[in-house]
Amino acid sequence: MSQTKDNLNQQIHLGRRKKLRARFLDNGLDTFNEYEVLEFALGFCIPRQDTNPAAHSLIDHFGSLQAVIDAKPADLQKAFGIGAQSGVFLHFLKQFSSYLMKQTVNNAVIKTPEQAIKYLAPLLRTYTVEKFVIVCLGSSGKVKKVYHVTNHELDMVHVNMREIVSLVTATKTAQVVMAHNHLNDDPQPSVADMQLTRRLAMTLQNLGIKFLDHIIIAGDQDYSFHCSGLLDTLKSNTTHK
Repeated sequence: MSQTKDNLNQQIHLGRRKKLRARFLDNGLDTFNEYEVLEFALGFCIPRQDTNPAAHSLIDHFGSLQAVIDAKPADLQKAFGIGAQSGVFLHFLKQFSSYLMKQTVNNAVIKTPEQAIKYLAPLLRTYTVEKFVIVCLGSSGKVKKVYHVTNHELDMVHVNMREIVSLVTATKTAQVVMAHNHLNDDPQPSVADMQLTRRLAMTLQNLGIKFLDHIIIAGDQDYSFHCSGLLDTLKSNTTHK
C-alpha cells in the first residue's frame, strides 16, 4: 500500500515538473509566482524529490524569493529540504545574475536619463545593501567602466570623493553618470543625496568632466536629478560658490 502511494506521489511530482518545464519553455518565467520560480530552480539540483514543499518552506522562512537568493549557503542548508549542493546552487544563481549584468557594460551606450535608468535599474535592484555606482562614459556615451562602492554607513555624504577622482581619471572618463539605490520604495533624494550631487558636480567640473545625471533606484521607482531639474539647480549653485 505504501509503495503504491509513493508511486502515485512520484507520478504527480513528475507531471508537475513537466508542466512547469512546458510553461517555462513557452513563456519564460513571466507566468510563474515566486514559489514556482524557486521550485523550478531547485529541480535542477534535486532531481528525484518534490521541490514544491522545499520552495514554500524557504520563502516562508526567509520572507521572499529575493531573501532566499540573498541568504548564505550555510543558512539555506538549515531550511527544510535543502542540502549543501542546493544551498551552493541558489547562492550561485545570484552571483551568476550579477556577473551577467556586469558583462553587459561592454557594448552599452548612455546618452539620455532614460537609457541610464534602463541600464542601471536591473543591477541596482539586485543589491540588498546600499550601493553607490559611478558609470564612466566616453565622449560618445559608450560605457567604459562601472565602479561599485559599498557604502556601509548608508550615508551618502561620506562617499570618498578622492576615490572617485582616482577612478574617473584612471579611466580617462569624458562623462559621468552617478547612481545609487534606496532600500525602501521611496526614490526621492535626501538632503545628503543632494549634498553629494553638488560636491561631485563641483569636483567633475574642475576636472573638465561632464556630469550627466544622478539616478536613484528604489524598488520599482526611480528618480533622475536631470529630469527633475534639480541637477541644473545644484550645478548653478556650484558655479556661483
